[in-house]
Amino acid sequence: MSAPWAAGGRVAAGLRLPLAAVFVVSVAYAVVLPVLPFLLERSLGEGARAAVAWHTGLLTGVYMLALFVAAPAWGHSSDRIGRRRVILIGLVGLSGALLLLALGRGLALAYSARLLAGAFAGAVLPATYAYVSDASTPADRAQAFAALSAAAAIGFLLAPGVSGWLASVQTSVVDPLALPFYASAALSAAVALAARRSFATTASRGGRPDGEAAAPSLNRLLALSLLVMLGIGSFEVALVLTGQQVLRLGPRAIGFVFAECSLVMVLVQLFVLGPLIRRGRAQALLAPAFLAMALGLGLLPYGQDYRLLLVATALIAAASGLLIPALVYLVSLAAGAAQGAALGRETAAASLGQAAGSAGAGWLFALLVEAPYWVTAGLLVIAAILALKPYPIRLEGGKP
Repeated sequence: MSAPWAAGGRVAAGLRLPLAAVFVVSVAYAVVLPVLPFLLERSLGEGARAAVAWHTGLLTGVYMLALFVAAPAWGHSSDRIGRRRVILIGLVGLSGALLLLALGRGLALAYSARLLAGAFAGAVLPATYAYVSDASTPADRAQAFAALSAAAAIGFLLAPGVSGWLASVQTSVVDPLALPFYASAALSAAVALAARRSFATTASRGGRPDGEAAAPSLNRLLALSLLVMLGIGSFEVALVLTGQQVLRLGPRAIGFVFAECSLVMVLVQLFVLGPLIRRGRAQALLAPAFLAMALGLGLLPYGQDYRLLLVATALIAAASGLLIPALVYLVSLAAGAAQGAALGRETAAASLGQAAGSAGAGWLFALLVEAPYWVTAGLLVIAAILALKPYPIRLEGGKP
């Protein structure tokens, strides 16, 4: 069947709830970033610079580590019991984990809440992408996946800025640093309620039977997904720590830097990616985009000039904005009928990469401020070399 949202290029009702689900997961991850170093500083003491850097990286990374562990199982389950049920479980669980983070005190509860949030996000993401894949032709799928990636980028665009603003609200009713978590928990619960009432069911599309995905191509694409998200995770944590400890920025200013990054990603995904994929350039864009991302990260240590900081961040955002949906699209083409399982593996690979990048950036930053940028740029150059090898994946009647 054709995609219900393809007509006229408009986002129809069939795509609104998947967009909202992906948006919520992005918010649940990004809402923590501007306030996390300040929460840790309050718990560990103002002099614990290295400990704050270490736990900032780990608490960011454990969310993605839990996603890595949980996503393949959730994706496989969605192939068996249906996308809708898995998405609902994920959204309700994510809301509960965010409430735990808002109410909890101490490092143990913070780690527990982030692990739970990542595990339930691992249900939402692969099931939502598989839901969209079930309801679309391969030609329409690229446009739909680009829209989902843009929704995630918009969540990342809005969440840090709103989080920084909420954390600065003066109130005696609740801890201001907990306000972002209450707000995102309520949002997740609201989307879960809407999904329970309105989410349609889809049937798996025909194609390659389970277990017959194009394994060599799929495995290389998964490795590239891991590397691009390693770059994102390293960039996010290193930028937060540089903002707080080197540039002496507050939560609101750090949030606005992330907002600029996400705005560029949204623009690229909405206006650049679709035409490239329609012209059969999905594979050809991978290597140049990895190189552009590496260049941006290599420039960031010299970003004490604000204009250079903006240019480097825009390069990283534009490149990753192309890479993330393009790789998900190519994985979906390689997956055949096993959409949930393959997209669960892609989510897991991306999450492992982001967890490693986040944790590694915190550790490297504690050793040398420039280290996370340089190490990550080197790994992205390796990814560009890997991406040069063609992938034998074809659309019906065309090329990806």
